[in-house]
Amino acid sequence: MIEKLIRNMDREPLYTYYKSLGYDHKTAVVLSMFTYGDYRYSHLSMDDLYEALCSGDEYLPPEVLERRRQRERSVIRSAGISSYASIHEPPMPKCYKGAGSKSAPKTSSRKAFAPLPFTRKASAPAGVKRGMRSFRMPSFFLNLMDSQDDEDFDEEVLESPMLCSMAVDEADIRSLIRKARFATDEYEPLEEKEARRAAAEPTSTFRMTSNTASAGVILNQLRNGRRIDRSMVRIEEMLNYFHYESELPETDMFRISYEMMDTDPAKKYLYIHVQGREEVRDRQNIIVLLDVSGSMSSNREQTQAMVATIISKLGNGDKFSLVTYSTRDHVELEAFTINGPGDRIRALEKLLSVEVDGYTNGSGGIETAYRIGKENYIPGGNNQVILITDGDLNFGITDKGGLVELIEQKKKDNLFLSVIGTGLMNYKDDKLEALSKHGNGVYRTVNAFSDVKKSIDEEYASLVNIIAKDVKAQVEFNPEVVESYRLLGFENRGLAREDFANDKVISEPFGSGGYGVAVYELKMKEEGVRAESGLKYSRLVTTGSGELGTVRIRYKEPLENVSHELEKVIENTKASFTDNLRLAFIVYVCAEKLRGSEKISPEETALARQFYGELGNSIREKNVADLYKLAGILDKSEEELGIGIRNKEPFIW
Repeated sequence: MIEKLIRNMDREPLYTYYKSLGYDHKTAVVLSMFTYGDYRYSHLSMDDLYEALCSGDEYLPPEVLERRRQRERSVIRSAGISSYASIHEPPMPKCYKGAGSKSAPKTSSRKAFAPLPFTRKASAPAGVKRGMRSFRMPSFFLNLMDSQDDEDFDEEVLESPMLCSMAVDEADIRSLIRKARFATDEYEPLEEKEARRAAAEPTSTFRMTSNTASAGVILNQLRNGRRIDRSMVRIEEMLNYFHYESELPETDMFRISYEMMDTDPAKKYLYIHVQGREEVRDRQNIIVLLDVSGSMSSNREQTQAMVATIISKLGNGDKFSLVTYSTRDHVELEAFTINGPGDRIRALEKLLSVEVDGYTNGSGGIETAYRIGKENYIPGGNNQVILITDGDLNFGITDKGGLVELIEQKKKDNLFLSVIGTGLMNYKDDKLEALSKHGNGVYRTVNAFSDVKKSIDEEYASLVNIIAKDVKAQVEFNPEVVESYRLLGFENRGLAREDFANDKVISEPFGSGGYGVAVYELKMKEEGVRAESGLKYSRLVTTGSGELGTVRIRYKEPLENVSHELEKVIENTKASFTDNLRLAFIVYVCAEKLRGSEKISPEETALARQFYGELGNSIREKNVADLYKLAGILDKSEEELGIGIRNKEPFIW
């Protein structure tokens, strides 16, 4: 019966994923069918929830609810509360047949066990009368927000059964939904850079990064058929998202490699790959800081999968803490020691009991998470705070500068902060990027189960095990060989030449096995033409070397403040067309198309299509689903992609 229920409710992919993490059948079933945030499930054990499914009833059977009420009465008596009614659930809406109701249907359907769209909330959003429970905006609302036909939009929304139970005026509904039609996402603006002359500016310096967040945002927008604003597209993070062929360093912290190809006699593309070494630490002190404010209500399935994945990675003796925050922060688990499968189950039961509601006091949650991490610090272990949020911090410290100052103070305790962003709307990318950079952690975006598997399950070590911080790159080009260069992406990661050797200038961290990719577009100097400085009072003096340039990487050990430096000479070798170069070129062309950029020609787009057909099986297998989605961009126009047009505000979704 359970197998049929899972199949009928289209929960097989979830069940299979949880089983792949090592969870037993019962746990995988419950995690697939129930999601945290529904107050009906609070304080129920895995056995209770599994029993509810096995009973064949559509909702929790009366005997399960009665056990829960007995536990609540016990809590009330011990707390000295005079009336059980003070914490009893409010009555269910008239159009909803709740748990234990005689009129509740007995047939199984997807709607049966899907989390209720209602959660307790102290104060309602704009347009919703005070005292009513808040509602989670369904996916069809989000799709309709793309509609330009107001009349069709209004009628379909207003006639939705979702609103039948809400005592909200029609005018309030219209106002609320129309506010949501305008994006309130926040991204750092990007200003495209032009090529630099090697004779005048031979060095290119930037913060090297292993982040992939931008690619997660872009792929999520494509999956949902939503518009893409050019500020979302950070080329370097899109390049980092895909898997290339590379070798791990044998002794050094990083292995620097490069490859080149040409698209015409005067233009070359230089691909640079910085691969971090893999490290394993025996002990973990992991603090998950989970945003449970109202804005996170639509992201619960993938968020639950993220936390369950993290818990599955904990070994015996590891410490796990779960801190939630909304209007206030709550410590659900503090330094809970894992000593076997039973402890992982108890941690998951605590997760399922969490409720979603309220404002977003992220700074309060950060303070609490760092306090717990400091008090339970494991010398030589992974001491990591993992923040899961959409970044909509609207209570406590809310401005980016204040949050950065807070993190700068907290990281002195040698704790690291990695950020996982999730959410379709009202996503504050600029704050999350700043938090991860200043918290010496990595930044990723997760909005689907495929994202969870790739960015959390497969790359867990690079998320929690930071091997180096303040990683900077500097490429010096030989003006006798290179006429000009253009670094693709990194617009908001550029540094001054002198910042490279200045240890007070921070950069970004790398996790275990993490890597960063940088690609340059080069214009080569014509043979026989002398390189000139272009300055009035000085002449260019060169060494006569035939090298193309030199790559330098500077970094600090995680708990040190003194930098180490590596370098590799780039020989002016014959260009090749490796799978790494083909893949990087495809990603770059797609990124420029998504930006609505004029930097690429129709010929280069055609070349990217050709490269897609020529990619080897090893690269295809590593990137199959995401690469296929990205390659579809090559055959679509800007209008078909729904790309945001520059200089038009506000940006309509």
